[in-house]
Amino acid sequence: MKSTAHTRSVLLLAGALLLGGCAAVNDATMRALATSAPALALVGERVLTGEMLLYTDRSGKLQLRSENEPTLNCMGALRYTATSSGTVNLSCSDGRQAQLPFTALGETSGYSGTAGGPISFTYGLAPESARAWLTPPPGKRLVVSGDNLHLE
Repeated sequence: MKSTAHTRSVLLLAGALLLGGCAAVNDATMRALATSAPALALVGERVLTGEMLLYTDRSGKLQLRSENEPTLNCMGALRYTATSSGTVNLSCSDGRQAQLPFTALGETSGYSGTAGGPISFTYGLAPESARAWLTPPPGKRLVVSGDNLHLE
């Protein structure tokens, strides 16, 4: 009887380790197959830059930072909810949080933002193209200088 209980415990432990290993392999595979795209965002009156990682399961991760304010960064989780749209849950180090709808323009590009909204972002677009989709605050305009955007 003790032998059966011991065998059952060993099998349960082996099964748990095997399932845990499968999850780790799945995570590693998702990261290896992820597509990276440059990201630009306006958060209030600040321009942030970063990266969007797009995974094969139609999810993604948005990471943004301010070059002028090193303590300001934002992170978000993206999830497609339709063929070419979805939502991003964004949290910033300044306390801002938002659930933003986004629209895909292609497989690795898209935008989010509403007219007059405090947060807008693009991914997979060069600064000149991104400028058309980003919403500057009233009285400000976005200016492209080289590979960067700034507000004037």
